[in-house]
Amino acid sequence: MTNFFFDVHDGISVRDDIGRQLPDIEAARREAIQIAAKYAKDPENLGAGGLLVVSVRNTGDAVVLTIRLVCQIEVAG
Repeated sequence: MTNFFFDVHDGISVRDDIGRQLPDIEAARREAIQIAAKYAKDPENLGAGGLLVVSVRNTGDAVVLTIRLVCQIEVAG
């Protein structure tokens, strides 16, 4: 098991200092997608630019995975 840390950036950065024990990078990818989906459910969590980023770090503090969700709304007229 490896400890992965999930930082969230949506105009404000929230650093994960606790992390989660997961078996591999694929499990970390699934966890990051779930975190991004949970945040994106609430429109207030999307920053002014409509960008939500989840960065996954390993125990060496290196970013091993990044997920970006973009929500752009254009009103016609």
